Amino acid sequence: MLNWDDLKFFLAVCHAGSIRAAAEKLAVNHSTVSRRINSFEQALGQRLFERTSNGYVKTKLADEIFAEASHLEERLSSVERKVLGKNEELSGDIRITLPDLLATGLLIPGFAMFCQKYPSIELELIDSIKELNLANREADVAFRIVKNPPEYLIGRKLAVLHRACYISKHLAPKLLEEGWLEKQNWLGWTDKLRRPIGVIAKEYPRFSSKHKIANNQLQVEACKQGLGVAILPCFRADSDPDLIRIPPYISEGKYDLWILSHQDMRKNNKVQTFVRFMTEFILSQKGLIEGESFIKPE
Repeated sequence: MLNWDDLKFFLAVCHAGSIRAAAEKLAVNHSTVSRRINSFEQALGQRLFERTSNGYVKTKLADEIFAEASHLEERLSSVERKVLGKNEELSGDIRITLPDLLATGLLIPGFAMFCQKYPSIELELIDSIKELNLANREADVAFRIVKNPPEYLIGRKLAVLHRACYISKHLAPKLLEEGWLEKQNWLGWTDKLRRPIGVIAKEYPRFSSKHKIANNQLQVEACKQGLGVAILPCFRADSDPDLIRIPPYISEGKYDLWILSHQDMRKNNKVQTFVRFMTEFILSQKGLIEGESFIKPE
């Protein structure tokens, strides 16, 4: 007879692709996951995974079991969401997924204010740009930079993320030197994104491109140290005393900021209280997010 607990571990490995990643997802030791998978294979009398250097690859049998078990997993998750959706207590945990870009310069102060107001609620922050499955409660609330969120989620667009061009503040006197700015360089992202595109990038056609820094926070620090001109979110850079915008000081609306949750969480008081609180907090920061708080130098 199948052990349904083994099936849970099997699904976790299928989703994660490795024993270690599945263990992190299930918050157990990786040896526990390995033991469960071995137990499941012994019960079936067949291998479910090929162990490779790149992770666990499903066999044909595993693909068949996964297809059927995924339907069961979704039905069980649906029951769990409906039960949780009726929870009116303002206590317990809320799982939140967001990119670190949003956390560092924008959302963490709002989270702190929320926790001061609701001390019995604990936040679990998941730093990720992956579309975590809110249907399976990998997260309860998602802050996403996206044009069209999945249809099964509810939420609203809160603002348009603007970005502008910045240099280190200690280079400000150089802006008064004729021809100095035209000789500067972009901070590149990757081989494919060495030169930025868009409205603001067209303002500086003579800039060369140097360095490759894919992480936004590292771009901020590199820009502060004078390594080049960086295109940064206005909410992050306009409030940083070590950075200044460069002429002609324009910003460009590039991405939409959404707050999202699963539709079954409509009646979950804890989640909806958090969503309402953070919605109000973000809207109070809308001028900064959309670049309107910037004061152009005389």
